Amino acid sequence: MKTLTTENIERAWEFMLLNARVIDRHRFALHFLDGAPEPVLAALRPYENPDGGYGNALEPDLRGTASQPVPAQHALEILHEAGADDDPAVTRIADHLTTITTPDGGVPFVLP
Repeated sequence: MKTLTTENIERAWEFMLLNARVIDRHRFALHFLDGAPEPVLAALRPYENPDGGYGNALEPDLRGTASQPVPAQHALEILHEAGADDDPAVTRIADHLTTITTPDGGVPFVLP
């Protein structure tokens, strides 16, 4: 079994500082450097759209600005990681998802 040593965490942090997006740096700090959740939440906010959905490349493979289901899922995961399950953004995401839910109760993977 491999162990995550302090040296490896420090090397990973250096890589993150040089290459990662702000939100990913704050998530790394939260998980591995005893970071606070507030910077994670602050870094998440710019990805939210007025309709309560998320886009703006929160999911890096979806580069568009429009709200999409996958970034909404990622936003919920990030909110949960930050201990913010009661954040008002959760309700806004749920409200947004109800507007794109299909008649069978599902949500499309990607919107046109």
